[in-house]
Amino acid sequence: MTRVRRAAATMLCVVLALGLTGLAGLAGPGPDRPSQPASVLSEVDGQGARMAAAQDLLSSRAKAVLARDKSAWMATVDLPGSAFGRRQSLAYDNILKLPISDFSYDAVTPGTVTPGPVTPGTVTPATARPAPPIAGARAREAGPNEWVALVRGSYSLIGFDRTPRSFEATYTLVRRPAGWRITDDADGATTGQLWDLPGLKVLPSRSGIVIGNAPQERMREYAAIADDAVRRVSGLWGTDWNARVVVVTPSTAEEFTGLLGSSTDKDLDQAALTQVAAVTQGGITPDQRAQGDQIVINPIAFAALQPDGRRMVVTHELTHVAVRSSTTRAVPTWLSEGMADYVGYADLALPRDRVASELLTLVRAGKGPESLPTAADFDPSRTEITTAYSGSWLAVSRLVDLYGQARVVAFYRAVAGGSTAYGAVQLDPDASARLAFPRSFGVTQPQFVEGWQRYLQTLARKRR
Repeated sequence: MTRVRRAAATMLCVVLALGLTGLAGLAGPGPDRPSQPASVLSEVDGQGARMAAAQDLLSSRAKAVLARDKSAWMATVDLPGSAFGRRQSLAYDNILKLPISDFSYDAVTPGTVTPGPVTPGTVTPATARPAPPIAGARAREAGPNEWVALVRGSYSLIGFDRTPRSFEATYTLVRRPAGWRITDDADGATTGQLWDLPGLKVLPSRSGIVIGNAPQERMREYAAIADDAVRRVSGLWGTDWNARVVVVTPSTAEEFTGLLGSSTDKDLDQAALTQVAAVTQGGITPDQRAQGDQIVINPIAFAALQPDGRRMVVTHELTHVAVRSSTTRAVPTWLSEGMADYVGYADLALPRDRVASELLTLVRAGKGPESLPTAADFDPSRTEITTAYSGSWLAVSRLVDLYGQARVVAFYRAVAGGSTAYGAVQLDPDASARLAFPRSFGVTQPQFVEGWQRYLQTLARKRR
């Protein structure tokens, strides 16, 4: 994510990695399953038939995408002329605009109307129930032949995703004389997808692709910034990452939160969103490299930035993309965000005391940080995150001042390396960093923190 600074014409960012949690299917009957009353068995058998029919229906949709057959896609929709039907027609047209492959629906689970909480970083599956979940007035309207299915699918963007990307949807299905059809997606939480954006455009660039419905001239600007950012990040971090960039540019704040799967998240409120100008989004598997991150732009916050701020934001997020696709272990948040800011601000020639003015005001008041920022300090729903970013940026910058850029990058790679970095097996990120400090720099982390605090005091005295 990226947050807007009030004083400086720049922007600080924070990664928001959305690793989608898979939806577990219901266990089917087995040979050693205890006997059940006939009514229960009938209900289970009916549910199994519905699920099988739903899977067949969704398979037809997936085949329609790969065959580029819109009529087959629309044949899965109950009322093509309804509002939902029109959205599905738009979605199909948009899917064909994308460099898409491997489109499939992989799992169907009977769902509840209210799924599990959606938070930045995770999607908690709804609890599966054996009965149709529609209830109350909606149930009376729907009748006995409708039920809600939680669906997990996957797709790949050719040239960008090294493994398929997961997506989730909630579909209401209805039984008609000709079979089951999809009648809506409003009876549960459905994460927005690229193909849901009205007016979707796809703009190729030298280093990747810009996808969205922002104005064309703005998308061209994003493409140019991303091309420059790839060059800058590779020059500092190295080239052992897939330097093919996907930048997603929705045109409204609602579309932005919808793409993050957080439109129903009460924690990510409007006050928090004003601090977020961009996020890095993609699935993460423990001890594996990221396989297909995307940068999603918050159109409101990003548009408020000056050119240097926009350049900084995209470069910051591209640093996360590069790091995540070339390392396998998490690092402390201060190191991740501090390094991304360090790369983002490189070559901008902005005075450190100006960029970190809010943090230094606290230092002058005797309220400076007592330790390196923790993950909680970067939560925009709980606190003003500017000072956490400034502190982390100045920590990494100070390491570079003292030991040089190459040693700091090597330190980061050691902490983010394999499961046996420096001989330590599966340490948590903070412990790995503490262990790597003396081996990388010849001082302990507490010793560095003491020097970093003195450095902050020196900067604070400089700008009075």
